[in-house]
Amino acid sequence: MTDDDTVQRLLSSDASLFAGGTAPHAIGWLRHPERYLDAWLDHVSSLLPRRHERTLLLGMGGSSSPARLYTESRSDNQLTVIDTSNPDTVAAIEFTGVNVIASSKSGGTIETQALLAHALANGLEAQDLVVITDSGTVLEELGYSLGAMVFEGDPETGGRFSGLSPFGLIPALYAGWSVDELRTELTACFLSHELCVRAVNHAADLARLVIGGEAHFSLGADPISSGGALWLEQLVAETTGKDGRGFVPVVEGRVQDYLPRDMMYWHLVASLLARHLDVDPFNQPDVERAKSDVFTLLEDAVSWEGSPRDADSMHASLTKANYVTLQVYAPLAVSESLGHLRTRTEAAFGTTTANLGPRYLHSTGQLHKGGPAGDVGVQIVQRPTTPPTRIKGRRYTFHDLHMAQAQSDQRAMIAAGRAVFQLVVDDLDEAAVLLGL
Repeated sequence: MTDDDTVQRLLSSDASLFAGGTAPHAIGWLRHPERYLDAWLDHVSSLLPRRHERTLLLGMGGSSSPARLYTESRSDNQLTVIDTSNPDTVAAIEFTGVNVIASSKSGGTIETQALLAHALANGLEAQDLVVITDSGTVLEELGYSLGAMVFEGDPETGGRFSGLSPFGLIPALYAGWSVDELRTELTACFLSHELCVRAVNHAADLARLVIGGEAHFSLGADPISSGGALWLEQLVAETTGKDGRGFVPVVEGRVQDYLPRDMMYWHLVASLLARHLDVDPFNQPDVERAKSDVFTLLEDAVSWEGSPRDADSMHASLTKANYVTLQVYAPLAVSESLGHLRTRTEAAFGTTTANLGPRYLHSTGQLHKGGPAGDVGVQIVQRPTTPPTRIKGRRYTFHDLHMAQAQSDQRAMIAAGRAVFQLVVDDLDEAAVLLGL
């Protein structure tokens, strides 16, 4: 039976529906279709610089995952998302003859800033740059100082709920969607009574799976290879995984494709799941733990020597884990191999999630540290093959940044009382051997 009161409160944008204190300044996403799919979309489409066929998006987490959802929905996709600090991946990117989007809600995302500095030093012309960020950020200031095209996000909406705002729609236009196609595709995202009823009922059904504050959320696709599943994994994990509670997104259930038209529905479901768990849907209190140490580590030489580990202790912890998470710092190109490694690890030790670092720091990292206890992290750091080169205007290299992010997240997990083991290897086959697979 539908909870009509909840439906009506959603339709009226009642912030008191949600736990915590962030909702009054975090539910702008409920009205994004009305705000952005009319004249705004036509105006922006007419302004975008498009000198080149190919476009790169530099961003992380909620500033990049919606773009993957839009791009994989088109066979004629013209957009590539660069959501990494991996030195081998970065070294292989050609920044001449491309349009570039630099995307960051906070404007201070270290990966976006470093990638943009590198791009500007390696062929990117300011006339081909589009900046998407919230008002008043250092990235906005930089964009204007360069003479780039700058678009502001909605300050009343967090990153993972921004797929129907400039953070999703501008990349979609570069991916090949026309204004008319986007309006047709996203008609289903306008808030309606029927949409809210479906979301309320679905969330209530899923909430019945919760035992002791924990449940699995079946993705039906692998976020390593599916942009839609990657987007949804972040939405569910970061929205619900805190205060020792949360839904753990796992690769199980019927095979499912995700389309841009589904975004508002899943926004509603995820926020309602957090309501059932009585956690604040719109904060991410444990995310900063993995980021704060990075700058400190970068002040000194960063060592690529792995931390000590005991093979017997690691195997015992993995065997007892509620779930294992493979946190792999390696080039984006290892995605297929990582999918195979996740499957093998799951066969040996039970439920296993996997993703690439530092991407996961901006998404499921919140769940790993703030969600239900009992997860065990295996941090696999693949040694780069390219030589280190200092990033223009910075004292560090991408080698330093990549390893500092791995080390800081390891520290953050330990501080949160989680077991985590670090393996520094030459490739994922070596990691499989060390895991006994």
